[in-house]
Amino acid sequence: MQNETDNIRIAITSDSVSHRNYLQRTMEHNGINVVLNESLTEKFIIKLDNVKSDVVLFDVEAIEDEHLEYLEQLLEQSKIPVIINDISALTLNEAKSSSKWNNKLLEKIADITGRTSWEADFSKVELFEQYNQVTDKGKDELAKNVWVLGASLGGPDALKHFLSEIPKDLPVTFIVAQHLGENFVSLLAEQLDRYTEFKVFVAKEGHVIKHQEVLVLPTDKRLVINPIGAVEYKTITELENYKPSINATINDVALRYKNNAGAIIFSGMCDDGVDGCEVLEKKGGQVWVQDPASCVISAMSESVAKKVPVNFSGTPEMLAKQLVTFYKNIH
Repeated sequence: MQNETDNIRIAITSDSVSHRNYLQRTMEHNGINVVLNESLTEKFIIKLDNVKSDVVLFDVEAIEDEHLEYLEQLLEQSKIPVIINDISALTLNEAKSSSKWNNKLLEKIADITGRTSWEADFSKVELFEQYNQVTDKGKDELAKNVWVLGASLGGPDALKHFLSEIPKDLPVTFIVAQHLGENFVSLLAEQLDRYTEFKVFVAKEGHVIKHQEVLVLPTDKRLVINPIGAVEYKTITELENYKPSINATINDVALRYKNNAGAIIFSGMCDDGVDGCEVLEKKGGQVWVQDPASCVISAMSESVAKKVPVNFSGTPEMLAKQLVTFYKNIH
């Protein structure tokens, strides 16, 4: 017997990769066909006109300011019903609360598409929630491949574009050394977490780093990975022009992980990272830079390229895709 939801087609849009993918898994688990899953951009609007979709599911919690015009366009021009959804309640990570939210959303989709006789299977939704809590960003490998993402002015936007193209199963750990004020470290971690299915956080001392993690560095301490792979914080004793120091971070990672280490230098207005990349290159690690033409300020990537043999250069999206290719070729 055919399920009432088997022929429902839905388009999902959100500026949060993790939110979109969570919604897609929820829909597909309940037999709904997801025909489009993208950020709310002009590209999404164009694609929406060329796919057969019964409903647009828009996640309101994570929209970027520059995409607000496309929201207006979507609401004004779309001939397809739009469900505006706020997934932020799920951050409570309470199974019962999440299941009720999922159930109401599925019932709304069924109602708006004329499947009034169908009722969401509440037990299945609960089982899916339990499955998500166990598997989503959970079973990660201990870190063997560690990459430092160094950035300054223009860096946060470049990092978002880069991380949004990284698949959830890539066997790497990223350490973000982004020049910024001390009060903005946690905010940066929260913002980047919207763009990747890797777990993004400011690491606590003693945390054993694993693959599929993004560690955002604090500005007042120096992070070192000890021999068993755990985070240790050292007091900064040397005068540093930039915080956190990209040079010190790359140097420490290069000494610890050698040819399993890498660094990508993104947009920035300084030469921080040059000395660290010189050490990394001597240890056999990879040195990549953001293409100067795509940087807000290209001084940082150009400074590294002048002093160190660069293995690859490209836009943030190209860098991410090349990283995927890199690990496919060596594994």
